[in-house]
Parts: sequence; C-alpha cells; structure tokens
Amino acid sequence: MRNLWIAAVLFWVASPCSDHLNAQSAWTRFRGPNGTGVVENANLPDQWDKPAWEVSLAGPGCSSPVAWQDRIFVTSSDAETAKISIECLSLKDGQRLWIKSFESETYQIHRFNSFASSTPTVDEHHVYLLVTAPQKTRLIALDHAGEEVWQRDFGSFSSSHGFGTSPMIIDDLVVFLHSQSAEQLPPDQQAGQSQMVAVNRMTGEDTWKTDLQTKRVCYGVPSVWQDAKGQQQLVNCNTSNGFFAVAPESGKILWSALPFKMRVVASPLVVDDMLIGSCGSGGGGNYLIAYRPDTKVTDDTPKPAYRIRNSNYVPCPIAVNGFLFVFSDKGIATCSDVKTGKQFWQHRVAKGFSSSPVADKQHVYAADEDGVVHVIHAAKIYKKVSEYKLGEPTRATPMIHNGQLFFRAQSKLICVGTGS
Repeated sequence: MRNLWIAAVLFWVASPCSDHLNAQSAWTRFRGPNGTGVVENANLPDQWDKPAWEVSLAGPGCSSPVAWQDRIFVTSSDAETAKISIECLSLKDGQRLWIKSFESETYQIHRFNSFASSTPTVDEHHVYLLVTAPQKTRLIALDHAGEEVWQRDFGSFSSSHGFGTSPMIIDDLVVFLHSQSAEQLPPDQQAGQSQMVAVNRMTGEDTWKTDLQTKRVCYGVPSVWQDAKGQQQLVNCNTSNGFFAVAPESGKILWSALPFKMRVVASPLVVDDMLIGSCGSGGGGNYLIAYRPDTKVTDDTPKPAYRIRNSNYVPCPIAVNGFLFVFSDKGIATCSDVKTGKQFWQHRVAKGFSSSPVADKQHVYAADEDGVVHVIHAAKIYKKVSEYKLGEPTRATPMIHNGQLFFRAQSKLICVGTGS
C-alpha cells in the first residue's frame, strides 16, 4: 500500500511537468497534432490589441511555422530565384537564432502558390524540410543548430500548380506524399509516378516507397487513424485512390475507397471513427465526404456517411466540440454536425480563405486571404467574437504553441498571447 501511495504521489507530481513538455512540442507538423488543427487545452486569447511580438522573415511564403519547445522553424522563398530559406526563431521574442538557405530554380506555379509552400516537420533531433524543383525533390534533415545531417533527392516533380505537400513523422519515419500529375502539364514536363515515401528519420535511408495512381497532383499530408483492432494506419486522400491507407511499418496499401472527381488539396481530417476529405477546383464544384473506413470490412461497396456540397477546396476543415467547421475558398463558413453532416449555420465571413483554421475548445481562428483573423465561437449558433488585421495578406495556416497563436503573414511572423 505504501508503495502504491508513493507511486500515486509521484504520478501526481510528474504529470503537470509531463503535460507541459508534451504541450511544448505538440505543433510539430502541418496543422499540429495529427493534422487536426486543434489544441483543446490551449486557452487562447479571443481578442487582442497588439501582438506579443512581430518579426520580418527572410522572404515570402505560404508555409506554416512549426515548433519544438522554445524554438520555431519556418521557411521562406526568393520569388526571383526560388531559393528556399529556413529560419530558427526564439519562441520568447522571435529573435533569429540561425538561417540556412538552399539554392533551387524557378518553375511554373499557380498564382496563389509560392516556392515556399511546404511546411517542415520537427522532432527532438531534427527539422525536416522539402525543397523542390522540376528535376529534384529533396528531403533535408537539419539538427536544431541548423547543421545538415542528411539529404535525399527523390527525383523529378511534375505539376502545373507547383509543390505544396508537407512531410510528417510517425514512429521512426519521415513520410510524405510525392504526388505528381499526368495531365494539365506544361509542354516540357513528363508525367511522374505518384508515391508515398517513408525514410528513416535518423539516417534518411529508404524504409519503403508505395506507388499510387497518378492523375492530378494532390497535396494532402497524411494522418494516423486507428482501426477497430487498434492497429495504426497512415491515411490520406488523392484524386484516383480516393481515401486510402497504408501500413506504417511496410507501406502496403491496406484499402482504398471513394475516388474523388477533382483535385485533392486539403489534408484528411481524422475524427474518432471517421475520415473527412474533400476535393475541388478553382471553378467550383467542391465537395466534402465523411467516410467510416470500418464499414469497408462488411460492405464491398462503401458509401459515404454524408456528403457536403459547395464546401472547401484549399482550406482544411476542422472539428471542435462535435461540430465540423468548413471555410470555403469563396469566404463562406459552415457549421455542421460532425457525425451526421446536418447543417446548423452558414455565413459569409470574408472574400476568400486559403489558409486552414485552427482552434482551441472555445474558438475557431480563421485567417482570410486579406490578412484578417476571424475569431468565431466554436458552437452551434454563429457568433463572431472579434477580428484582427495582420497588416499583410496570408495563405499560411496559423500555429498554436505554448498557449499562443502564431500567424505567418506574407513576409512576417506574428505572435499573439502571453503564453503558458
């Protein structure tokens, strides 16, 4: 009994510290924990008059910041040369601790894209970034002091819209979707082979590569879903495969279902037993599908749990408190029941959105393309709490870290909140 009492006391004492450390290193990939965009216990400010700090970055970009403990990592590009820079900034005041640059070459991109649209990922050892050009797709690992540890080149990249996918970490692997296009290409480009790629995060050596169907370049970042047997599956979406899952240990395709009609830009969202994905185009026709993969076991013809039309294309959806919030490229926000798709409200919020929203338990934070942050109550009834102008346009998804919000505007990083 005495030993149990001592163990309980030690657990009680250690837990706050452990929770704090976990919270410190939570936003390590695009859209944070498992790509959800949500940190429920963050207790973020719902309005503010001025930022905690604001710093200029090395150049413009659409990529998002990531963080490990007291360090922030963010990439930028040179629009004239396509050179990619990654900066390490102090969490305390945004002071630059180091910068590393990689030469590249210009190529055709969408007018809303940039050469720095891929968000890095970070762990306790390294920060990993993708640097691309038509003939090179480089995955590079730097230590936290900015020294290169390893670099891999995965060959050519084919797309008329440019690059935009981001790496993520699962177990000892760095994984990314090396999606390519077989249509709508510039005259001098050849179609490439789409793959999911996994390398050892310490050495950069190949663990597996899995061929996917190639049609239109897609940009979703994988997330982890746990099936009914408790097994982890690495899930993603693209146009031809639709929803699909691979085994993290081998790269074997476990299943695929519900191909999409158009390009998939937004990353999949894992909500309990459900996967949510979407597709679209600049001309409209966008739609969202919610799918329960476990129905595949007993149903040879899987069907969506529900479908939402006129939904998002570029921005990812977000789920909070049992509600699904979708911010469309045309500036319209919709709140639905995450389990059934039943709509509760729909409002025009802005002219347009490209960045994906983030949230805590109380509020959803959505930055529009003009650089206005809209703070909306995460509830069944629509209520806009406040607005804040960043002073520059943005297409980058915000970051939540240390109880603070970080907004990457076109060429600066803005920190909001006092922190935990």
